[in-house]
Amino acid sequence: MAQNFKFNLGNLKIDQMSFVYKDIKKQAQKMEHIYSVPTFAQMENITHQEATYRGKEVTIILDYAFSRLLNIQIELQQWKSGDCLFKEFIDQGKEGLHSIGVYVEDLDAYIDEFKKRGIEVLQTGQIGKQKFVYIDTKQTFGVLLEISTTVKRRRK
Repeated sequence: MAQNFKFNLGNLKIDQMSFVYKDIKKQAQKMEHIYSVPTFAQMENITHQEATYRGKEVTIILDYAFSRLLNIQIELQQWKSGDCLFKEFIDQGKEGLHSIGVYVEDLDAYIDEFKKRGIEVLQTGQIGKQKFVYIDTKQTFGVLLEISTTVKRRRK
């Protein structure tokens, strides 16, 4: 943990709002048409190679679409396969806002602090250099919190 670390979510800004839908192409068209959201960049069949869901190693395949609204990245996710929070959300009959995301420098420090407060990690993963963790803030915050960081290359 960073020596000068001070846990304060109030100092962070929301970088991303993440939505889960059964059909993200249809949802992207709605958002573009109704709200004038810039055209979504869509990526299909993205595999989370390093994912852990509720303590179990899993392979998750999702479709993604990204745009910007209100100066925030909008992420649409469509579950394709694998046990994960997104499947859980859809299985509960839900669609829509799933989580809000914040970027932090010291991901481990935040994870440790949430654990000290009795708030557990539900899912972790990494795509490229982006490492992310979903924190179980649903009961205390109303929505899941995704905290992420960019993995830095180790110098030789």
